[in-house]
Amino acid sequence: MFVLSACSFVWIMILGGIENYKLYYKLDIVDITLTLTIFPLLYLYFWALNTKDTLTWRQYAWFLPGLILGGISAILYLCMGEEQSVEYIQTVIENQDTYQFTPGTLQWLLYVVSLQIFSVVFAIQIIIVLFLSTLNVIRYKKGIQNFFSNLEGKSIENNRAVLIGLFVFLVIALSATFLWGVSHEAYYSAKYIAMGLTGVCIFYMGHHVYNTKFILQHIAEGELSMEEYEPLEKEDEGTHLNRVLVRFNQLIDEKQFFLRPTLTLDDIAVELHSNRTYISRIINEEFHSNFYEFISRKRVEFAKELMMKNPQLPQEQVATMSGFVHASTFSRTFKNQTGLTFSQWKKR
Repeated sequence: MFVLSACSFVWIMILGGIENYKLYYKLDIVDITLTLTIFPLLYLYFWALNTKDTLTWRQYAWFLPGLILGGISAILYLCMGEEQSVEYIQTVIENQDTYQFTPGTLQWLLYVVSLQIFSVVFAIQIIIVLFLSTLNVIRYKKGIQNFFSNLEGKSIENNRAVLIGLFVFLVIALSATFLWGVSHEAYYSAKYIAMGLTGVCIFYMGHHVYNTKFILQHIAEGELSMEEYEPLEKEDEGTHLNRVLVRFNQLIDEKQFFLRPTLTLDDIAVELHSNRTYISRIINEEFHSNFYEFISRKRVEFAKELMMKNPQLPQEQVATMSGFVHASTFSRTFKNQTGLTFSQWKKR
């Protein structure tokens, strides 16, 4: 929130127009530092979706480019003094098509750091973060589908929307870079509008991370240790898996555990005195699906049998009796598996 607030202040000041170049060059230092902090924050957001670990030096290292380039820029501005700093920033803003700096001078070094190196680092950050974020969203989706039988409140749709927004931002950022050689007014408008949209994304994602945290805690707290439910010493792994498979089928088909709306993989592991690794392996190998898909399929099959026996039941009641939390989820899942809506299936 501090970074978002600081960036918002800088962007508003610049977008509002600055005639006092003494303030502008100071804001330039802040802009360089914080702009290179935004995408590391986005990376940490998607990283946090798949881990309960605390931050290490590897995560903090993502902030080094902003701190280093911002620090170098600040030092160069201090070395030039206020008069030369004002002259430099005024030259860059007002005479972008004609200005030339003598190689080896402080102005030239500042130009290389604050514009050329900054642009390259920023572009690299965008590409890497988008790639890693996409992988983390895919990993997050697989994780929740292997653990939960209902995905309400745990959907990746919001995260996918943020990723799409970041891809749009990439296009805007690249366009802004192109506009630098065309018109500095158009460049700054595109750049800071993109930054403003990114700020909205950060605020939204902070809210989403807070709401998503309970999912990660649930998975972490419910995790059974491998040592606690290891196969018996005289029982090899294959025998143990076969024994668990038989009990698993009894639990699903006879006791109908899949009708529990909040059923998780750990609930079944505890009931079978096994661990989530073995249960997940059984579902993947024997039924060729993840936990969410397997339980959803069982619920839809139960719903069809229920409708055949009681055709007068409304959709909401069928959904609830079949283990679905919401009728909308039931409707979507039912159509995906049968190719028909609830009403169409009843009329066939």
